[in-house]
Amino acid sequence: MIEDLQARAQVSRSIAKALDDLVRERMKGLVEEPDITSRIGQRLEDRFNGRRLGGYRVRVITETITSHGRKSLEKPLGTDFYFALSVEDAAGNRTSKGVLVQAKRERGCDWTELGEQCRRMRLVTKKESVVWLYRKTGIGVIRSTDVDRRVSASMDSTAFFDLVLECKIGDRRKTPPGPFGDRDSLKTMLKDLGAKNAVWLELDQVAG
Repeated sequence: MIEDLQARAQVSRSIAKALDDLVRERMKGLVEEPDITSRIGQRLEDRFNGRRLGGYRVRVITETITSHGRKSLEKPLGTDFYFALSVEDAAGNRTSKGVLVQAKRERGCDWTELGEQCRRMRLVTKKESVVWLYRKTGIGVIRSTDVDRRVSASMDSTAFFDLVLECKIGDRRKTPPGPFGDRDSLKTMLKDLGAKNAVWLELDQVAG
């Protein structure tokens, strides 16, 4: 996705800081993880849509579905949040990936329940699903394959986004079928995955 180390680090740090700031703000109150997760897309859209970051033009769209109806897949798939990312280099080469996220407040987390939710996510994409642990200091990230070991967060949010942008996390098969900005495509992904919240972020490298 982004091969330039400096550019990748700037993008990763910026996205991570925006979300860590949000989590720290919300964790000061008695809020549950759905309240925090529902605000992630808007935070990224407010901070970055239309801006340039690390030599890339950023576009962000978000989508929230309040109910999936009677045929909802939310329960069997266990996905809280869907993150889609597309990167286009200066030569016009585009790479797109999707990541499934289960979000939990770390304090009081039911690891047995979380393990079952991760098992369901792995039925969709074995290695490209993660858990975001909301803490007073920000977001900690665990790969879904590590949850059964009850490992404390093995990386911070900056490291997570760096791995996504390095093309080491993410499933090329789990991306919206339409062009960027196609909300119907994004809604289709949400419905298929049973998630309520989604962010689709596009990074286009700016020549020169």
